[in-house]
Amino acid sequence: MKQFKVIDQLNLVDGVLMCKKPSKRSWQKAHFKQGDLDGACGVYSIAMSLNILGVFEADDFNSDPDDVDNRKGKYRLINALNEYGLYRRGLKGHEIIEILTKHFAKKVSVRNIEKKEGDIKKIIISHIDNNEPVIVGIDYNKDDGHWIVAVGYKIDDKGNFEALLTLDPGIDSPTYCHWNGILNLNKEERKTYGYSYNTSNNMVDISEIITLSRK
Repeated sequence: MKQFKVIDQLNLVDGVLMCKKPSKRSWQKAHFKQGDLDGACGVYSIAMSLNILGVFEADDFNSDPDDVDNRKGKYRLINALNEYGLYRRGLKGHEIIEILTKHFAKKVSVRNIEKKEGDIKKIIISHIDNNEPVIVGIDYNKDDGHWIVAVGYKIDDKGNFEALLTLDPGIDSPTYCHWNGILNLNKEERKTYGYSYNTSNNMVDISEIITLSRK
C-alpha cells in the first residue's frame, strides 16, 4: 500500500500551510515564496526550516533589526538574512552553514553533507522520521541550482521510498496538501541529472543537503 509521511509540525488551516510558533500557542505561516528576480532560495529555505522546527517566528523575519533586541541571536540572524536577501547568485551550502552556526547555534545544530560523503537520501529520510526538515540542494546543470526543503516522503506499494515531498520557495504555497513539490527518488541510470522534479521542466541532481536539529 502506498504511504505518505509528512513531519508532524505541518498543518493546513483554512487552505494555508501552517506550523506552530515557538510558544506553541498559535499557528504561523510555514511556506515562503521567493521573488521572481532574486536567487534567495537558500534564505527562504533557512526561514522555512527554522519556522517548522519551532525555534523562530515567521513575523520576525519581516522585522526591522532596529526593533529587535541586539543581544539576542535572532537579531544577528535577521541582519544576516537581510544582508543575503536579494542574492542574485544564490547561496552556497557553506554560506547557509555559516549563517546558521554564526547567528543561531544556540537553537539548532546543522551539518552540510555532499553526495560523495554518503547516502544522502537515507539521511534525509532519517531526519524526516525524526520530524526535522532538511534543506536539499538540487542542480539543474553544472552552473544552475536551487534550494528546497524536504518535509516528507512517499513509499510505493512494495515499501520502497519513491519520492521526497518538498516545500519549494520558487513556487506558490500549497493549499490542499502539506507540500508543493515532489522529487522522484528513482534515478535514471548513467545520468548525472537523473531525478525528475515535478516543479521543473528539467531533470535534476541531488548535490548536497543541510540537516537541522533543534537543540
